[in-house]
Amino acid sequence: MVGSHVFNQFSPVSVTSGEAVGLFERISDLIGAFQGGAQCFMMVMGMLLFFSTKPLGKGLVRRGLALILFGFAVEVLRLLPGLVNFAITGDFVSFYPEYSHAEDWQLMVVTLFWQDIMIFAGMVLVFLGIVIKFNVPDKFVVIILASMMVANTFLSGMDTGNDALDIFLGYFWGTTIFDGTMTTSRYPFLSWIVYPVAGYLIGNRLVRCTDKYLFYKRLGLIFFILSVPLTVIGVFTGMFDTGFTGLRSYHQGILVNLWCMLLALDWIVLVYLVSLKVPERCLAHSIRWGRNVMRIYVLHFVILAIVIQFLPLTLDVFGCIVTFLVLFAVSDILASRFFSPDDGGVGDP
Repeated sequence: MVGSHVFNQFSPVSVTSGEAVGLFERISDLIGAFQGGAQCFMMVMGMLLFFSTKPLGKGLVRRGLALILFGFAVEVLRLLPGLVNFAITGDFVSFYPEYSHAEDWQLMVVTLFWQDIMIFAGMVLVFLGIVIKFNVPDKFVVIILASMMVANTFLSGMDTGNDALDIFLGYFWGTTIFDGTMTTSRYPFLSWIVYPVAGYLIGNRLVRCTDKYLFYKRLGLIFFILSVPLTVIGVFTGMFDTGFTGLRSYHQGILVNLWCMLLALDWIVLVYLVSLKVPERCLAHSIRWGRNVMRIYVLHFVILAIVIQFLPLTLDVFGCIVTFLVLFAVSDILASRFFSPDDGGVGDP
């Protein structure tokens, strides 16, 4: 997560629209543009709802609304360092090197209303809270999901011509603003809802199974087998050439949705199976990172908002790796020692 944002910010690919030609550029393109981690996070969130100790239904809706508000608060924190720099130097440095042609006020708008994944996660919690509150059967959840995926096919890319309205609609489907190449719509609901709902459907069965190892193994094998024909289709349709870069990595269609869903589940299964072979003492760090993932997420983005005011727009491979390691270490330390709820800090919404 931290590494992808560093590569997305500072690698040569981030400031050029040309094709990746070198090894570093290709690696940067893969790490920075392909949102594999986001799909896994969302699927795990859906799976773990059934293992929550907090009340579901109305409680989940309230948590979702709180998370939406918290997501907007994070956007304000991401904006502040740029505003301070702008007040001092008259130059607004943003998170979007690919928007170097934009005016400062446009970059401010994009930063403030950028659809953080926490905003999307909050919308998901509201949706699933309603599903759980009214005890909607899984078969109807699947029908609702399929309907939203089909609707997204027709709505994605549909702009109204009014930037303010397109910013709002962008939280539900992929829109663009200003010159038609910029967007605040990074995790539109209809494009990404498949991942947490798939996790929800899996979690509903996982919580009741008697052999979790066998459950994961069988489900992982089924998903892997299903991914083979989708991979072949993707090769012939050009999905791997155009489906994971720029706006397409966020404004996903059905084919990319399905392929990434299978990939995310297989990745989760692989991590689970590997973890069974690793001594518990060796998992201490990963357990801590998992517990503090939201804190690390917020902290690294706020720190990154400050760092980009000083560092060059592009770094070489060594610079990207060093920046990633330092940023991750600082975020980890702050999350563990100063912002952990065990230490009286602020917990997750």
